[in-house]
Amino acid sequence: MAIQLTSLLIIMILSFNSYGQTISSSLPSQARNKITDSTQVVELAKKEKLFLYNNAATPPVVSFNKYKNEWKLVSTETNNVVGDDCKYPNGCIANHYIVLIIDAETGTIKNKQERTTLQPVYE
Repeated sequence: MAIQLTSLLIIMILSFNSYGQTISSSLPSQARNKITDSTQVVELAKKEKLFLYNNAATPPVVSFNKYKNEWKLVSTETNNVVGDDCKYPNGCIANHYIVLIIDAETGTIKNKQERTTLQPVYE
């Protein structure tokens, strides 16, 4: 009984480093995650041609979900539309949204949603 308890204690001591973390999780964050910050998320979206940004009023929003280990990027582009696409005499404002969910471990796009809405201009 005492030998089993001692060997269990030795295994527990060896499996933890001096900071109380397990040895396997004490790797640098870059070795564990391919995407480590928001600039890498934006660069990946630009490379895949899925990044929209033409107006300082609607900057892109990047957030990290630590529970799912994934990044979320919401980018928006606005344009004025006059003519066939818009039936209002003063035109419309087209808002085009792209929402990307990117896996932080692999750097792959898990989900992509695109949506365009038209808002009439009454002025």
